[in-house]
Amino acid sequence: MLPFFISAYSVISSSLYFFLPLYLKDSLHFSGSQIGLLYGVLSLNAIVVSFPVGVTADRYPARILTRAGLVATALFLWSLTAVSRFWPFLLIFWGFGLSLQLFRQSLDILLFKETRPDLPRAIGDYNAWRMGGMMAGALVGGFLLYSLDFPLTLKLLALGVLALLFPTVRLPKSPGVRSPLLQYGRDFVTRPVLFFAAWLFLFTLHWGAEATSLALFLKNNLGLSTRGIGGYMAGEFAVVGLTAYLYGRFWAGRLKPLHFLSLALLTSGVGHILMVYPSLPWSFSWRAIHGFGDGLILMEAYTTIARLFHVDRIGGNSSLISLVTTLGVFAGSLIFGPLGAAYGYAWPLAISGAISLALLPLAYAGLKE
Repeated sequence: MLPFFISAYSVISSSLYFFLPLYLKDSLHFSGSQIGLLYGVLSLNAIVVSFPVGVTADRYPARILTRAGLVATALFLWSLTAVSRFWPFLLIFWGFGLSLQLFRQSLDILLFKETRPDLPRAIGDYNAWRMGGMMAGALVGGFLLYSLDFPLTLKLLALGVLALLFPTVRLPKSPGVRSPLLQYGRDFVTRPVLFFAAWLFLFTLHWGAEATSLALFLKNNLGLSTRGIGGYMAGEFAVVGLTAYLYGRFWAGRLKPLHFLSLALLTSGVGHILMVYPSLPWSFSWRAIHGFGDGLILMEAYTTIARLFHVDRIGGNSSLISLVTTLGVFAGSLIFGPLGAAYGYAWPLAISGAISLALLPLAYAGLKE
């Protein structure tokens, strides 16, 4: 059932994550700085709950957290339709991000706690379903926003989230093990973990750029409608999902870590830079190459977490890694939201792609034999 639930989560997040800036700018008339702050807060609330959720999932069945996240997500989605001023919207949006984080993180922890000899294959399948959900969400979100208004779309999504409560009975019951909190800190402050966290933080800066600028770039620079934006993004998600699937089935362990990470950073960074040329075929082609690199990074992150941490504490430790990526998105949102509004929405994408390329020397320094 885990692939089904991560796919459902991805439909919800993809339907909103990239399209929301259009609604915030065009309908609610929020500024670029306000949009950046909203997405920054979406990341900030995850900072608050990541580690407590992870430790709780180590000690108690994670599916309880899944149910709590679903109920709260539906409530906040519906509440977003009732506000139009910035500060009330910010408060409810913070709660929405909190609940969505609870939902997703509990699913990741259930995946890591599965004791399977073919874990890379399970991770590949899981992320392929995740990207399939992202693809479906981009298409569904684009169609709904083209046919309906944004508030009605939110209400339909809220009802869909509530319906997910019923199949949670089929989620696995993860065993609970109590570990001292200080042990999580000892696990984290080792050289391999700190290196992993450092490059992951810098890499995820570009996710903040995408959150605040990608949809606006596609609309303003490429002239796409919401349906066109949905199709563009769905194509990239298909590439990411296929990459994750193929990695899990065929590529795991066949490349040295340095070669693997270098290939991922190179394709992700170059693709992000070159996709900003305002030609749809050109832009999409390089966006697909970027998606290939992101798919490799996604698999590298999941398999590295499974390799580095003991299963009894993997909930709390994986949540610390999630915290690092959240900080990267938070920083990227605050940096690139105002930058895109001031200088054009292509610049955040190109600059964040250059940052990914700049990580190549760090990868060499950290992984050289």
